[in-house]
Amino acid sequence: GIIDKYIGDAIMAYWGPPFNRDGEQTGLASLAALDMVARLESLRSSFPELLGMRSAPISFDLRIGVATGEAIVGSIGSEHMMNYTVVGDTANFAARLESANKNYGTRILVSEATALGAADVVEAREIDLVAMAGQGEPERIYELIGRKDQLTDAQRELRAHFAAGLAAYRARSWDEARRAFSQALAISPEDGPSLTFLGRIDALVAAPPPQDWDGSWRLDQK
Repeated sequence: GIIDKYIGDAIMAYWGPPFNRDGEQTGLASLAALDMVARLESLRSSFPELLGMRSAPISFDLRIGVATGEAIVGSIGSEHMMNYTVVGDTANFAARLESANKNYGTRILVSEATALGAADVVEAREIDLVAMAGQGEPERIYELIGRKDQLTDAQRELRAHFAAGLAAYRARSWDEARRAFSQALAISPEDGPSLTFLGRIDALVAAPPPQDWDGSWRLDQK
């Protein structure tokens, strides 16, 4: 991948022609995201020494958003300053996905196009049908949970219970959805998406959605 720029404590990177063969960018970006998360604990332990603050408690985490689609790539700017970069709705969607991790208690959220394109190298679970800030139509978003065929039995069971809960939630079967999400939490008590949906169900029971509700959710915060 190509590091495009640093934005405060963020890194923007992209994959695609002419640096990668067309069709392999989704898998490469997804594997890079999983590798970043895998290295988090090592970075945490080394950070105090890197900063020369061995006695100071330092806590941090990371969030990653990956989107796949068309974008404008090239030298953009003025005659005084040009920057070879990526712009467009796909880049904006990736930024929204990164931020949406805060809502779901996840670390890696990807677009449906990314999840489908990388399905031969990574494992994912559908998280929600959501319209991000600035989007008109909702899109399915997914969480990357591991490399292909390398999930533990607990991870596979968690994914199955969550999928059952999501289906029941969209069918307005609130009690069934609660049971499935609770079963997921019995496997992983800190599973952010399951906790998120249990809280959301309580709100929807108190204020039921309209009859034409499609199960989607809107995130207005960028």
